[in-house]
Amino acid sequence: MTPDQVKEEESVVILAGMMGVDNDQARRVLRKYKGDVEKAADAMLSGDQGDELPPLWQPSSESSQDPDYVDSFRETAHTVAQPPSLNVIDLTGDDNDRTLKLSQAQNDIKFGPSERAPDPGWQVVATNTPIDNSDDRAMNEAIQASLADFGSSEELEILPMEESVREGGRPIALRTYASEITYAALIIQAFAQIPQIRRKIATLLESAEESLHRPARSPELVELFANLDLAQLSSILDKDVLPFMKPFSWDGSNASLGYGSADFIKHFAEAIDNTPTSPDELPLRLFHFTHARAECRGSSSKLYESTEQNGCVVEIQTGDPATPNDLLSRLSSNLFRAHNEVTRTTTCDVIVHPSEVVVFYLKPMQSSGQTKTPEPFAFPKQFYLDRFILEKLPLTEEKKTQELKLCEQMNELVKRRQLLTRGDQGRDVLTDLRASLHYFEEVACKDTPERVESVNRTATKLRALLDSITSTVREMEVAAEKLQYDLASIYDVPELQNHLYDLRAVFMHTGMPGRKQIYSYIRDGHGVWWKTVDHTVTEVPEETALTDPTGLHLGAGPYLLLYNRHLSDEEMLAPVAWPRSIADSIEDSNKKLFALLHHEAEEKVNAQKATVPLAAAPTVLMSSLSSASLSDRDATQVLQDVEMQTQQG
Repeated sequence: MTPDQVKEEESVVILAGMMGVDNDQARRVLRKYKGDVEKAADAMLSGDQGDELPPLWQPSSESSQDPDYVDSFRETAHTVAQPPSLNVIDLTGDDNDRTLKLSQAQNDIKFGPSERAPDPGWQVVATNTPIDNSDDRAMNEAIQASLADFGSSEELEILPMEESVREGGRPIALRTYASEITYAALIIQAFAQIPQIRRKIATLLESAEESLHRPARSPELVELFANLDLAQLSSILDKDVLPFMKPFSWDGSNASLGYGSADFIKHFAEAIDNTPTSPDELPLRLFHFTHARAECRGSSSKLYESTEQNGCVVEIQTGDPATPNDLLSRLSSNLFRAHNEVTRTTTCDVIVHPSEVVVFYLKPMQSSGQTKTPEPFAFPKQFYLDRFILEKLPLTEEKKTQELKLCEQMNELVKRRQLLTRGDQGRDVLTDLRASLHYFEEVACKDTPERVESVNRTATKLRALLDSITSTVREMEVAAEKLQYDLASIYDVPELQNHLYDLRAVFMHTGMPGRKQIYSYIRDGHGVWWKTVDHTVTEVPEETALTDPTGLHLGAGPYLLLYNRHLSDEEMLAPVAWPRSIADSIEDSNKKLFALLHHEAEEKVNAQKATVPLAAAPTVLMSSLSSASLSDRDATQVLQDVEMQTQQG
């Protein structure tokens, strides 16, 4: 291949990864726009599929203009179709008909801006009025960031010394050299915020001498989690643990990201859950739950034989128009199998033994010809798992029957209100009645006693009819509010509120390739939400974590949800008993780091003759430090000592 062909193939791969299309389509659009990846990406977002494949693009000087160059904006600027006038008067027709049309045309005349489609070639924009084009601007910024990130995905940013220190309870960011497994680092970071997982990891070395089934590289894994809990660095660079787990290589697409994350969690869960506990402890179902197919009839239920099996990650298909686009509705729809009206039996999948951690893999439904942004997927901060558990199946089916009846009542109420207020023709009945009443009360001629009596009689009837309909509509609205409340609280009974789970992490994808195009929201033991993008961890409001719309317009967005069984505040904040040797080593490294930082602070304070006492909190002093005067050898040594204890294993 020639150098130009090699360059084109590289651009094709980048464009195809960004837009989630095959290489042939990316090549067509790229050639159409003369190899400009940015223009090609903008065109594809506008629906251009490059139907015509131009010849292989050859680079030319900026001063030359290819006569075959296609400018989509210029071509469309002069092809705006003008709709035919609706006020054309036939002057050859009947006089009465022509008069009627002229009168109608005069009534239809509107003074003001034209409603005709604007010609793009003659658009005028006021220079003193800001243009609100936030969607396009955000898309362009995302493309530019993705291109920059994609081209330097293997280059890690070196943090300044003052930014390398953990502040307060901020979670530590876990980083890796390989951008294609960045998603796995985000998952491990989230796992480190779940007490059940931390406690399980801390015991791996205790059972190592008694069992041959412990996970490979257990010492390194324990040290990694201990560092994520105790170390005072803002980020940790892992070189051994994640690569050893061999996670699926992410190719930049949303599909492979979700699949790779689910596969990584399954392998991690198998290694952890297969580790036996001490003889005096019951086996803890950390990740794996048992599910089976069951049949329910009345107040009894039974399992089908040979259907019980283990599960780890629950796949949820989002965007199905047949079901509300929220987690519990989609989960209920996924588990339902059939209902027999004759035998009054329901067949569904149920959970037999729940786990401590529940992972939901969100897989968007692929729809052809979709032109608008899909509806956001909703998920709760907490939910009860009882309605999906075998032992509560009869009660759940009873509640589902009640729910179905309430839905039928709601639909019937909506139909009645629609018929009452819109009629058969779809007109606004109340508006028409008010207009008619106004005419008979205020406008109608009352020149004779008979006319006065007739107009008043008609107005009285209209007033009574309007009051009756208004009162009925108000009663319907009250009934609808009650039905909505009953529907929302139908499962809120003590019998279905024993297995509470809390949302612990939300994993997001912008729809673009690159390590900074995937990020997570994690909730710590104090209930504070943190957003992690590569090495940056920032506090965010809870609403942001639950309603972030990023990536929806590209078929991406949230792709993984992590829940854990509810724990009390004391259990959430209880310290983990890490192996003493590992905890002591981390504490020693923390002391070295703080000693170096305090020494640097003292030199700076003395040089400036400042009055800031050295007894101030370390985080305060760290914010005023500069790593410029820190020797490369000292800084490197401290970071190597503190950053990764796993290197000692």
